[in-house]
Amino acid sequence: MRAPTARQIRFVAVFSIIPVFIAAGVVLTDQGAMPIMAHGPLQSGHEGVHCESCHVPSPGTVRQQVQAKVHHVLGMRDTGGDFGYGAVTSKACLQCHERPNERHPIFRFHEPRFEKAVAQVEATSCLGCHGEHTTHRATADLTFCQACHEDLVLKTDPLDVDHAALIADRRWQTCLGCHDFHGNHAGKAPKALKEAFAPAEIEAYLRAGPSPYALPKIFEAKEELP
Repeated sequence: MRAPTARQIRFVAVFSIIPVFIAAGVVLTDQGAMPIMAHGPLQSGHEGVHCESCHVPSPGTVRQQVQAKVHHVLGMRDTGGDFGYGAVTSKACLQCHERPNERHPIFRFHEPRFEKAVAQVEATSCLGCHGEHTTHRATADLTFCQACHEDLVLKTDPLDVDHAALIADRRWQTCLGCHDFHGNHAGKAPKALKEAFAPAEIEAYLRAGPSPYALPKIFEAKEELP
């Protein structure tokens, strides 16, 4: 029995890989097939969110998207373009979560005075602390407040333990025990440190546990896109 020729091998290889490309094209461009590509579960509170609410179809046809990537690899263009659907950005998050009482809006961190801070904490994007397809509400370390507030000085300290002492002892994990980062819960910060939520409670909350903060929220997230 004669061994197959190189031409025959190439012919079989090409026709074997065509179904793979067709399947990949369907999965990457068909909205109904999008859950197949999900990297994990939706986080707590997002159970009713549809894939296309966050994932926007990339411009152009599949052929144009492939062509853009090939040209990028060959150095014929600066960017490669997205295939199927573009990367999720803060714009998608703000469709539902933008509100007038935001204490730490991401646009503020684009100011030059926060340049050193954002080198430690990616605060210019919602995705710096929050990510989908994980049960975690947030992935930030409890000590991230240090990036901006290490030089905090209060003329009148409302807490029974001076903030200066907490900063000197580097007890940054206590910050969220009193302060709601986004400012959307109705509760007021306690005046006694012993009344603050324990770091373990906050850690559990950020990992999809029960919320220790006062409910209801001042502004609820939109349930439908505008």
